[in-house]
Amino acid sequence: MLVTIVKGDTLWDLCQKHLKDPLKWRELSKYNDFTNPHLIYPGEELRIPVAMAKEVVVEAEKELAAQQADLEKLKAELAESEATRDKLEAEINGLNKSMDELRAQIDALGASLKSQEKLMAAVSQSGDAVSSSIKEALAANKAAIIDQIAHLDMHLEEAAKMLEAQKMQAKATHELVESIEENVKMFLASVEANQKAINEVKMMLEDAQGVHEELSSSKRALVFLTTVAAGIGLFAINAIGGRSGE
Repeated sequence: MLVTIVKGDTLWDLCQKHLKDPLKWRELSKYNDFTNPHLIYPGEELRIPVAMAKEVVVEAEKELAAQQADLEKLKAELAESEATRDKLEAEINGLNKSMDELRAQIDALGASLKSQEKLMAAVSQSGDAVSSSIKEALAANKAAIIDQIAHLDMHLEEAAKMLEAQKMQAKATHELVESIEENVKMFLASVEANQKAINEVKMMLEDAQGVHEELSSSKRALVFLTTVAAGIGLFAINAIGGRSGE
């Protein structure tokens, strides 16, 4: 398999890009006639054996499989985070409804308390004409209303604290979902690009079957990958640096 050298190419960079090991240029000297790795020139062609390209494909497929496993793991985490977010949003809505009901009860009790106070004032003005038992009953009703209001106020305060905590948790979960979504998007793009590159290389390798690879005797015919190797290069470029975040 042959590739044409372009300006700026170095043997080390090409081996790193296409074979993932800059030191493999020494092995390629078996297939190319060169004595100095610095002396590569634009327009020359470099040869790489099919076997070496196949080895790179095998390693690339292993990395791709690992990426796909990580992608599935991220998708599962995303689904779990989204379920948590939905649950928190439902709980927040429930707490808001409960707080509205508590406020309505407090308002109703406040209005009832005012009515009791007016009635007690009217009874007090009537003097001895009204039984003391009525006064006691009104006072008891007032005390009961005050207790109920205090009890509801306490529940309202607790509900407000719970609501604030749920909102903070929901915010954190929402941010987590966004982060995972972005990671999934990046991983998916990488996996798709790498799969495409591997498929292209496989097709090129199939086309190269039956081609006899002899040692080259042309001067300065340095080693580099053919068009096939260019496909492998796409894999190296598109990889996301392994499974970051583990």
